[in-house]
Amino acid sequence: MATLAQIATKIKDLAAAKAPKRTGNLKRKIADFNRPSGMIKQTKTNKNRSFEFVIDVSPPGAEYGQYWNDPNVSYQVKNQKTGNESHINFAQQALNDPMIDKMINEYLETIADEIVLQLGDAIDDLNK
Repeated sequence: MATLAQIATKIKDLAAAKAPKRTGNLKRKIADFNRPSGMIKQTKTNKNRSFEFVIDVSPPGAEYGQYWNDPNVSYQVKNQKTGNESHINFAQQALNDPMIDKMINEYLETIADEIVLQLGDAIDDLNK
């Protein structure tokens, strides 16, 4: 099973790979700037546990990444002729990658299995 940190790293790597080519240092800046510790946002309450992944698509030194990740921001990006059309919305493409979905589902299944085991142990303790 992958950890949340491994899933975040894979998202970062995919986003960097899916970032447009010939845009300067965007790919490298995304890979260097985003760290799992900053990408994972977890919320735990007594009854709920949630998490989300946040990736900075316009890290310092490559702020123009925001334009490539949101085609509604820039007319030039949306209608550009650099051959990067398939790279618009690169972070969303990374988050929607089937491999990421599979990793998250496996993580959730493992968490569910752990909860079932804990409940079983608690029931066993009550029956003693």
